[in-house]
Amino acid sequence: MKKILLVLVALFSFISAQTHIVPEGFSGISVSFKHDQNVDFFGEGKFLRDSYENAIGFGYIYDSTVGIDLSYGYSLNNKKNTYDSDTIDGESSSESENFSFTKNFRSENANVGDKTFSFGLTYYLNESQNLFAQDLPINLSFGLRYGTKNYSSDQLKFLDQDFYGKFYAFEFGAYKEIETNASFYMIPRLKLSVSSEKNIYDSLDTPLSDEENLFDLQDLDTDSFKLSSTYIEIALPFILNNTSVGQPFIEPSIANKYGTTHLGLRFGFLF
Repeated sequence: MKKILLVLVALFSFISAQTHIVPEGFSGISVSFKHDQNVDFFGEGKFLRDSYENAIGFGYIYDSTVGIDLSYGYSLNNKKNTYDSDTIDGESSSESENFSFTKNFRSENANVGDKTFSFGLTYYLNESQNLFAQDLPINLSFGLRYGTKNYSSDQLKFLDQDFYGKFYAFEFGAYKEIETNASFYMIPRLKLSVSSEKNIYDSLDTPLSDEENLFDLQDLDTDSFKLSSTYIEIALPFILNNTSVGQPFIEPSIANKYGTTHLGLRFGFLF
């Protein structure tokens, strides 16, 4: 019964960001590059959307138990064929003259770039653990991530507007090492990313000065809004046995980010 409960916990409590590939008993450095592409399986537009994400990760794992990592990424969000922008008065305007500062800003604005830097700390509860009296049927991971974001687009440039944010995420995962008869082994895993971000921008507040000149005074105030997001990722890393340059790996994945499907491919080395 306890094993069944542990499996259920694993299946419903995975959380993601830059979870390491962790072979049993491994201590060393992990270096990786990942690209994921936004796809549309059932829409009427292009199958491969113009949205994508690239990320570089560098981390250290101690005895397959504790891992720390740094990650830098760049993403582009352009999920619609056409965009409609509204002015304060509700009138339609050119998409290059206005930016929608809403929780759905990634999908409501064209060509939104996102530069992200983050730091993560992860604890791995694996098959060689001694926390419980019996072996776990599956490996688990628990972590915390903190990072910053800086957004860019033609609209923001036109408006001379700064737009940036901070975020944190809790990271849980479930994975299992599988040996094969070939020169590689696999570590399939499930992840769920649950994050909270605070996005900050400057809003223009224009109070009434007098009846003759309504726009005499213009005050620039800092405004912000919070956003929570969750996505599930399924990945299947293939790790080659030791070579002269460490252990190369390649990892295809599929995830649901911000309500749309992303296909990913990550490759790197374990040293």
